[in-house]
Amino acid sequence: MSITVRKYKQSDFEAWDKFVDQSNNGTLFHLRSFLSYHIDRKFTDHSLIFEKNGELIALFPATFEKKDGENILYSHPGASFGGFVFQNLSFEDANMLVKTIEEYSKQNKFEKIFFVDTPAIYHNQLNETLEYLLHWYNYKIEEYYISSMIDISQHANSIDHLHSRKKRYVKNYLEDATLTIKWEDNFDQFYPILLENKKKHNVTPTHSLEELKRLNELHPQSLHLLLLFKKNIIIGGTLNFIVNRNCGMIFYNMINYDYINLQPATIQIFESINWAKKHNLNYLDLGVSQQPKAENPLTPHPSLINFKEQLGATTIIRKAFQKIIN
Repeated sequence: MSITVRKYKQSDFEAWDKFVDQSNNGTLFHLRSFLSYHIDRKFTDHSLIFEKNGELIALFPATFEKKDGENILYSHPGASFGGFVFQNLSFEDANMLVKTIEEYSKQNKFEKIFFVDTPAIYHNQLNETLEYLLHWYNYKIEEYYISSMIDISQHANSIDHLHSRKKRYVKNYLEDATLTIKWEDNFDQFYPILLENKKKHNVTPTHSLEELKRLNELHPQSLHLLLLFKKNIIIGGTLNFIVNRNCGMIFYNMINYDYINLQPATIQIFESINWAKKHNLNYLDLGVSQQPKAENPLTPHPSLINFKEQLGATTIIRKAFQKIIN
């Protein structure tokens, strides 16, 4: 039986999110309840649903984009990554999925398909069949983003993930009664630090304050905000996401630079490792390390990469695939 594809409609909302929750590689970023949170940004949704024998077999969150006169089926800009979401996927079904999305694109006059694939650490059971087939059908990796992750299972004690200098910083923190953390959803306290950090790099945050509050209302079990205090003064904050049952992500790790000598960024990641262990996660994604505002957006940020390595992180790659439709 062949695989059919159709465009997502609002009545699919519950079935879509249920499939993501039960899937092999679905994440918070694939949920309709996440993709719909945007307040100030508008997208023309063109997400796809794939079915076989009347049963949902895969999803593809996407938007319609028109760039340089081309119609593009584009990985949803409101999410860190997208691509196909699937459960148990055989080679035969994966092969048909790739063929079907290309046929659909031709029929609907898309001249290009572009998407950021979900990294393999988010798979509950590793399955790279689709990546092989994407190469076979001449999808090109248009962009490589260098990212970092900590394997939470590697050490029983959180401090053992850290290199020697970072361990000293953390031991100083643990002995300093004036430094305390709070896990609380006080985004009003956190956001000024986030704005000031981004301003130093001449960029703006991915989310507005209102969007963060909205996201927290939609996914209170997935967003966890850590605030770091020196006595009663907030000196940093980290926003962590539980992305799926396998992985957490540090989305923002921000500090008050007046207190940089106390190493708040290191303290916050140490406490985030503790947090990941508490939630029985296998990996903690520390995010990409690219140079903000660089002419080439893929330019690596060596000092940031080194900082993450000193915390026990190793490199993973986020891959953006592209196919020109002839």
